[in-house]
Amino acid sequence: MQENTGFPVLINLSALSSYNGVPGDPAQLVTTGRLIPAKDGALLTYHEVLQDEAGEPSEAEVEMVLRKDQITLNRVGDFSSTMHFRKNHRFETRYRTPYGEMNMSLMTREARWTRKPGAGTVHLHYDVSMSGDYAATNEIHLEYWRKDNGSAQQAER
Repeated sequence: MQENTGFPVLINLSALSSYNGVPGDPAQLVTTGRLIPAKDGALLTYHEVLQDEAGEPSEAEVEMVLRKDQITLNRVGDFSSTMHFRKNHRFETRYRTPYGEMNMSLMTREARWTRKPGAGTVHLHYDVSMSGDYAATNEIHLEYWRKDNGSAQQAER
Protein backbone atom coordinates (compact mmCIF):
# COMPACT_ATOMS: atom_id res chain seq x y z
CA MET A 1 0.00 0.00 0.00
CA GLN A 2 1.38 3.41 -0.98
CA GLU A 3 1.84 6.06 1.72
CA ASN A 4 -0.22 9.24 1.33
CA THR A 5 2.28 12.06 0.84
CA GLY A 6 -0.41 14.66 0.21
CA PHE A 7 0.02 17.60 -2.10
CA PRO A 8 1.75 21.00 -2.16
CA VAL A 9 -0.22 24.05 -0.99
CA LEU A 10 0.16 27.82 -1.00
CA ILE A 11 -0.39 29.28 2.49
CA ASN A 12 -1.47 32.78 3.48
CA LEU A 13 -1.31 33.36 7.23
CA SER A 14 -2.24 36.54 9.09
CA ALA A 15 -1.89 37.02 12.83
CA LEU A 16 -2.78 39.77 15.26
CA SER A 17 -1.79 39.95 18.89
CA SER A 18 -3.40 42.36 21.33
CA TYR A 19 -2.86 43.22 24.97
CA ASN A 20 -5.89 44.32 27.01
CA GLY A 21 -7.74 45.20 23.81
CA VAL A 22 -4.92 47.27 22.28
CA PRO A 23 -3.80 45.63 19.01
CA GLY A 24 -0.15 45.23 18.16
CA ASP A 25 1.35 45.14 14.69
CA PRO A 26 -0.20 42.50 12.42
CA ALA A 27 2.01 39.73 11.04
CA GLN A 28 1.66 38.30 7.55
CA LEU A 29 3.29 35.19 6.08
CA VAL A 30 2.94 33.78 2.57
CA THR A 31 4.68 30.46 2.05
CA THR A 32 4.30 26.99 0.61
CA GLY A 33 3.69 23.78 2.47
CA ARG A 34 2.17 20.33 2.20
CA LEU A 35 -1.27 19.05 3.11
CA ILE A 36 -1.66 15.36 3.90
CA PRO A 37 -5.34 14.41 4.13
CA ALA A 38 -6.36 11.68 6.57
CA LYS A 39 -9.62 9.94 7.34
CA ASP A 40 -10.33 12.02 10.46
CA GLY A 41 -8.57 15.26 9.49
CA ALA A 42 -5.34 16.40 7.86
CA LEU A 43 -1.73 17.34 8.54
CA LEU A 44 -0.50 20.72 7.26
CA THR A 45 3.26 21.32 7.30
CA TYR A 46 5.27 24.40 6.35
CA HIS A 47 8.52 26.27 7.00
CA GLU A 48 8.12 29.62 8.76
CA VAL A 49 10.57 32.54 8.69
CA LEU A 50 9.56 35.58 10.75
CA GLN A 51 11.44 38.49 12.27
CA ASP A 52 11.90 38.52 16.02
CA GLU A 53 11.57 41.68 18.12
CA ALA A 54 15.16 42.67 17.29
CA GLY A 55 14.51 42.32 13.54
CA GLU A 56 16.49 39.08 13.26
CA PRO A 57 15.07 36.13 11.30
CA SER A 58 13.48 33.39 13.40
CA GLU A 59 12.82 30.08 11.66
CA ALA A 60 10.61 27.12 12.54
CA GLU A 61 9.18 23.97 11.05
CA VAL A 62 5.44 23.96 11.71
CA GLU A 63 2.99 21.08 11.78
CA MET A 64 -0.73 21.60 12.22
CA VAL A 65 -2.85 18.56 12.98
CA LEU A 66 -6.32 19.53 11.82
CA ARG A 67 -9.43 17.80 13.15
CA LYS A 68 -13.07 18.76 13.21
CA ASP A 69 -13.14 19.92 16.84
CA GLN A 70 -9.49 20.56 17.66
CA ILE A 71 -6.23 21.80 16.19
CA THR A 72 -2.71 21.00 17.37
CA LEU A 73 0.14 23.31 16.35
CA ASN A 74 3.71 22.10 16.81
CA ARG A 75 6.54 24.59 16.16
CA VAL A 76 10.18 23.43 16.21
CA GLY A 77 12.83 26.11 15.80
CA ASP A 78 14.40 29.05 17.63
CA PHE A 79 11.14 29.39 19.59
CA SER A 80 9.39 26.02 20.04
CA SER A 81 6.09 24.90 21.49
CA THR A 82 3.26 22.44 21.14
CA MET A 83 -0.18 24.02 21.43
CA HIS A 84 -3.59 22.35 21.50
CA PHE A 85 -6.68 24.37 20.63
CA ARG A 86 -10.22 23.31 21.40
CA LYS A 87 -13.00 25.85 21.92
CA ASN A 88 -13.52 26.75 25.60
CA HIS A 89 -10.65 24.50 26.74
CA ARG A 90 -7.46 25.43 28.59
CA PHE A 91 -4.11 23.86 27.69
CA GLU A 92 -0.86 24.01 29.70
CA THR A 93 2.48 23.67 27.90
CA ARG A 94 6.09 24.89 27.81
CA TYR A 95 7.45 27.63 25.53
CA ARG A 96 11.10 27.03 24.63
CA THR A 97 13.29 29.99 23.64
CA PRO A 98 17.06 30.46 23.17
CA TYR A 99 16.97 32.12 26.61
CA GLY A 100 15.20 29.29 28.48
CA GLU A 101 11.80 27.73 28.99
CA MET A 102 8.60 29.25 30.36
CA ASN A 103 5.25 27.84 31.41
CA MET A 104 2.54 28.83 28.97
CA SER A 105 -1.21 28.33 29.12
CA LEU A 106 -3.76 28.84 26.37
CA MET A 107 -7.47 29.47 26.72
CA THR A 108 -9.13 28.89 23.35
CA ARG A 109 -11.99 31.19 22.41
CA GLU A 110 -12.31 29.74 18.92
CA ALA A 111 -10.68 26.89 16.96
CA ARG A 112 -12.17 26.30 13.53
CA TRP A 113 -11.03 24.35 10.48
CA THR A 114 -13.10 24.38 7.32
CA ARG A 115 -12.18 22.62 4.12
CA LYS A 116 -13.18 22.17 0.52
CA PRO A 117 -11.48 19.97 -2.05
CA GLY A 118 -7.94 21.32 -2.39
CA ALA A 119 -8.43 24.28 -0.04
CA GLY A 120 -9.23 25.22 3.52
CA THR A 121 -9.06 27.75 6.33
CA VAL A 122 -7.91 27.62 9.94
CA HIS A 123 -9.03 30.23 12.44
CA LEU A 124 -7.66 30.40 16.00
CA HIS A 125 -8.56 32.94 18.68
CA TYR A 126 -7.02 32.42 22.12
CA ASP A 127 -5.62 34.03 25.26
CA VAL A 128 -2.02 33.37 26.30
CA SER A 129 -0.62 33.44 29.82
CA MET A 130 3.10 33.14 30.46
CA SER A 131 4.23 31.86 33.86
CA GLY A 132 0.72 32.55 35.20
CA ASP A 133 0.37 36.14 33.95
CA TYR A 134 -1.86 37.27 31.07
CA ALA A 135 0.39 38.01 28.08
CA ALA A 136 -1.83 38.53 25.04
CA THR A 137 -4.88 37.64 23.03
CA ASN A 138 -3.94 36.19 19.65
CA GLU A 139 -5.92 35.68 16.49
CA ILE A 140 -4.56 33.62 13.60
CA HIS A 141 -6.22 33.18 10.23
CA LEU A 142 -4.62 30.77 7.77
CA GLU A 143 -5.84 29.93 4.27
CA TYR A 144 -4.36 27.26 2.02
CA TRP A 145 -4.89 26.28 -1.62
CA ARG A 146 -3.69 23.34 -3.63
CA LYS A 147 -0.61 24.36 -5.65
CA ASP A 148 -0.22 22.58 -8.99
CA ASN A 149 2.28 23.26 -11.77
CA GLY A 150 3.65 26.40 -10.11
CA SER A 151 0.27 28.05 -9.60
CA ALA A 152 -2.23 28.05 -6.80
CA GLN A 153 -5.77 26.96 -7.45
CA GLN A 154 -8.07 28.79 -5.07
CA ALA A 155 -11.43 27.20 -4.37
CA GLU A 156 -14.52 29.37 -4.49
CA ARG A 157 -15.39 30.87 -1.13
